[in-house]
Amino acid sequence: MANNDQFEYDVALSFAGEDRTIVEEFATLLKSKNIKVFYDEYEAADLWGKDLIDHLVNIYSRKARYCVMFISQYYPLKKWTKVERRAAQERAFRDADEYILPVRLDDTQVPGITETTGYRDLRQHSIESIVNLLEQKLMRTKGQSGPLPKSHDLRSGNVPSASTLFGDIPLPKQKKTFTQFEKDRFAKEAFNYIKKYFQQALQDTETHDPNLQTEFDEITNLRFKSKIYVQGDLKAQCSIWLGDNLISNTIYYNEGTRGLDDSSINTYLPVVDNGEELRLHIQDFASTSRVQIEEEKATKQQAAEYLWRRLISHLEH
Repeated sequence: MANNDQFEYDVALSFAGEDRTIVEEFATLLKSKNIKVFYDEYEAADLWGKDLIDHLVNIYSRKARYCVMFISQYYPLKKWTKVERRAAQERAFRDADEYILPVRLDDTQVPGITETTGYRDLRQHSIESIVNLLEQKLMRTKGQSGPLPKSHDLRSGNVPSASTLFGDIPLPKQKKTFTQFEKDRFAKEAFNYIKKYFQQALQDTETHDPNLQTEFDEITNLRFKSKIYVQGDLKAQCSIWLGDNLISNTIYYNEGTRGLDDSSINTYLPVVDNGEELRLHIQDFASTSRVQIEEEKATKQQAAEYLWRRLISHLEH
């Protein structure tokens, strides 16, 4: 592995634009832990005017300690991800230690990433747990035994990389308790994630099908409505809000093809913990959903995907 002094970044993120909502949350969590991350939005001023191919090749082949690659159906189709992937694979071929750390969003196959490569799967693991695992990997690489110092500089020292694979390896489970503040903050973060997810999904819906039109209406910072039209006719709509209707700091969902009654609720998602991390407990009222719940105690992403599937299920009828 290259000398640690050569690393400008601890982690470089490679992803398709369609997955930006997920990656932005990942990057934010890394930054909150003082992990130096290459994420294009953080480098906008620096990237302006540069020869991007040369610059990106240099980053993904030389300047990052690890490359976290978000694999989805969109990843192999983008020209910039091809540049990043080839540069990262050149580095992986050159170095003996693992460099590319795949994070799967689906089962898409990417050239050069074999089925035997250790990975994490966002359908099974939360973003927070993956970030924590990456932090552990960085600590082992640096030969640290405790949490990363607030003022750490991962470019100093010359410690060999740990040989532990970044894969689906069972980790020791320790029961953790959460304060009400942590639960309240998680509820707000989850609501904001779902709001961004719906905004992006509505935009993508219009882009991919000219027969569909959409509207996103942010009523307050804690409530929004979404509508989908087919050739001008309203076919699906929902209201989602964070409030105290039944349980404090719970996300609520109401849907309908006609007018929305904000006093009614189809689904509510209170914050719960499973002894390891916070989740959203998806609870439907009887006979209101056409969509199967894949994971009752869901991550923010799983909850957003479930509510989106509920909304678009009306387009099938």
